[in-house]
Amino acid sequence: MTVFIRSIILSLLVISLNGLAKDNPKNYKEKQTKALRAPVYEALMDAQELQQAGKNKEAVKILDKLKKRSGKRALQAHEWVQLYNFYAYVYLGMENYSEAINYFEKVLKEKELTLGLAIQTKYTLAQLYISQGNTKKGVQVLEDWFDITEKVTPNAYVLLAQAYLQDKQTDKALAPLQKAFALAKEQGKPEKENWYSLLQYIYAEKKDYKKQRDALEILVNRWPKKNYWLALVGVYSELGQEKEQLFAMKSAYIQGMLDREPYLVTLAQMLAAEGIPYEAAKVMEKGFSDKLIEESEKNLERVADYWRRSQEIKRAIPYQIRAAKMAVSGEASLRLAGMYLTDMDETNAVDAIKQAIKKGDLRNPLDAQMLLGQAAFQAKRFNEAKKAFAQVAKTAAKESKSEKSKRLAKTATNWQRYIENEIKRQGQIKKYLG
Repeated sequence: MTVFIRSIILSLLVISLNGLAKDNPKNYKEKQTKALRAPVYEALMDAQELQQAGKNKEAVKILDKLKKRSGKRALQAHEWVQLYNFYAYVYLGMENYSEAINYFEKVLKEKELTLGLAIQTKYTLAQLYISQGNTKKGVQVLEDWFDITEKVTPNAYVLLAQAYLQDKQTDKALAPLQKAFALAKEQGKPEKENWYSLLQYIYAEKKDYKKQRDALEILVNRWPKKNYWLALVGVYSELGQEKEQLFAMKSAYIQGMLDREPYLVTLAQMLAAEGIPYEAAKVMEKGFSDKLIEESEKNLERVADYWRRSQEIKRAIPYQIRAAKMAVSGEASLRLAGMYLTDMDETNAVDAIKQAIKKGDLRNPLDAQMLLGQAAFQAKRFNEAKKAFAQVAKTAAKESKSEKSKRLAKTATNWQRYIENEIKRQGQIKKYLG
């Protein structure tokens, strides 16, 4: 049974047995609460005890017997009010809301209805109609309640706002919700979490992101929850507040709220964009360790790139090696070669470039061949370098006579001459040294 239903039942029981009388509103006559006759009172108390024990069907049987009383034992007008009210109370406990609504409507039709019970019944009935999706009827009954009650509560205005939202009337929902906040302040009552949650939702629907941000900032400070933090991240993004957006993401991360790959990857990307690639790499690595981020080719390359940008080449290379093995294209191997060259490891760079050319699907195959020649030369693998430059010159000559092709062909030819001279120079040095 929900907390909502329990609270209704408790309040109904108090009203049923005490009859709370109030000053007259315009539509009600003065009525004194009449006492129930002893047998009726006792039967109702027995029904209450059975209901509280979870024996709802037995409670209904007792109420049915009361209904059948005839002659001098027949129920009096004010007793019918209490009987119908108890029927509604028991059916609420059974979560038979349609029957509960039926009996609440019967209560309201009785002439001997006291003002206090009328107020309670209308409010409860409005809650039930709204919770069951009959928002138009719920709003109508709630407005009737506003007419007869002397003590309006902030929760009543919140309920009205919820009904309008449920009926997709966002514009109408804002005013009663604002009244709830104003009334709470006037009465010195604390504001509630769900009020701010509704408020930020309304502003989101109206695309008033500044006011939505203000409501969310209160929510994350008073009631820090994952959905509020993530909503705040989105609002900061809409407002172009990048630093605040990153702060919100980091706050959610520190509190352990980012428990899905998209959140963690987004945080890493934001950190890298803000010039903090070291933290980005750490976020990704922890995501791998916690089994929250898949160690896919793309994600492995992300970590490698973050370490590279942090000047941590040796930490980047193992991730790039794994990414290159998974990749269908040779581009990942070319990026690995670049890392090897940065780390002054020309031998492994040559092997990585060869692997890239072998896999193919390169954006600029000639550039890869040119890089192979340069890396091989740096590794003093002169014959491989010559072959690579010869291939560049040959291919460039066959291609269109574009400026780039001409430039590549000329550069490759110059490299070939340079390598020939270097081979001769190295030979002379060896000969001289004996």
